[in-house]
Amino acid sequence: MPNTPVVPHVPWSALLCLVLVPLAPVRTAGAQGAMGSQSTHHAAVCAAGVRTYTSLQEVPTVHDTLPLPPSPRVQVTNDEEAAAADLAMRGRAGSVGATGVVITDVTENSDGGMVLHRHVVPVFVPSDSARAHAACKT
Repeated sequence: MPNTPVVPHVPWSALLCLVLVPLAPVRTAGAQGAMGSQSTHHAAVCAAGVRTYTSLQEVPTVHDTLPLPPSPRVQVTNDEEAAAADLAMRGRAGSVGATGVVITDVTENSDGGMVLHRHVVPVFVPSDSARAHAACKT
């Protein structure tokens, strides 16, 4: 037969090793990635300890952005409700360890009045951590 390759018999155990060995570094890297994400966990901060910023440029250079836990849509009709909603939002941000929140307000006129939409980004500022935790003790 012309140019027929000869394939030697390879035991299954050898093939299994060839498959598992390349997967071992991937699995280790995944475990290290999971450990790395656990190391970015920050201690919870009470709502009173969460500072408000109006832009990301106001936040000190060394900071982490954090995810904001979800909440239902909030509709406020007076200043007291607005203050309560703000406190609840800062409490949610503090629950993930944020020492501050960057709030960007967008207002729109609607048939029933003015509608305010807020974009909120929780931030952890290491240099502000002592102040934030001290605010929670008073």
